[in-house]
Amino acid sequence: MTSLSVFRDVPIAQKLEGSLLKIYRQDDSSVKMFLAYKVCMTEGGHPWVSLVVRKTRLQIAEDPSLNYEYLPLAGLKSFIQASLELLFGKHSQAIVEKRVGGVHIVGESGAFQLGAQFLKIWRKNLKTVCIISCQNEQCGLIFRDMGFTVYEYSVWNSTDLCSDPSIFVEVLQHIPAGSILVIGNISDCRFTQNQWTKLMSIIKSKQIFPFFDIPCQGLSTGDLEEDSKFLQHFVSLGFEFFCSQSLSKNFGIYDEGVGILVVAALSNQHLLCVISQLMDYVQALWGNPPATGARIITSILCNPALFGEWPLRDV
Repeated sequence: MTSLSVFRDVPIAQKLEGSLLKIYRQDDSSVKMFLAYKVCMTEGGHPWVSLVVRKTRLQIAEDPSLNYEYLPLAGLKSFIQASLELLFGKHSQAIVEKRVGGVHIVGESGAFQLGAQFLKIWRKNLKTVCIISCQNEQCGLIFRDMGFTVYEYSVWNSTDLCSDPSIFVEVLQHIPAGSILVIGNISDCRFTQNQWTKLMSIIKSKQIFPFFDIPCQGLSTGDLEEDSKFLQHFVSLGFEFFCSQSLSKNFGIYDEGVGILVVAALSNQHLLCVISQLMDYVQALWGNPPATGARIITSILCNPALFGEWPLRDV
């Protein structure tokens, strides 16, 4: 018996790929090489995983004290704390004042999914998203799907082969007031003090809400602190913002897709209110996050001996 499928009008989707990959495929050079792949590979062409990660994974698998119960909606508390300390520093004033917190998320895009959902509901005046990066950012798809108007700007200087702070400031001057500003991986952007002052002034006067992306802390410049200095500058000046912090790449556990959505607020009271609302969205989106990747990362960051074996500790 044949019948019409309810899916008969659904076409094959077009494959989504970044602008760099498109340029690479269009280039007819015989000696071209694509270096923007998101996985560190061995000479044999396999994902590279450090020895300390392999060792820690085995230790966790053999730990008889684990009961494999569901994690809380917010995720593994020790993982969130360790991630915040990696990002802001163990002695960060913002951590001491408890005005920064986080939610354990699923996948590399989970933080943007969760953050965008919150902003759509609680900041209805923020209808425009401006993405500043040196490459095509996939988070734009999430914001578009939620009804935001999305503009993407590149700050890549093809002559100096780095992110250009002058282009960044110039772009910032032209984006609409009351926008969400997604700041991609631009840790190589070196601002002068005058540029910093101008940048902060524009963000304040235009009432722009920053949403940072830290996808691979330590892999961009080879310095864990340097890669998050941009973010630390904002939190030290009392800015409120969101940040997507992915920890899959710098620990080489790509199949785990683990990280947190960081929330920076003016006070602990504001932070707790935001986190409580995010919990409602978490329950609808994915419920309880998986634990294995978070346990591996927490074990390494919180154990001095294991942390000493982590290659990014002193790259």
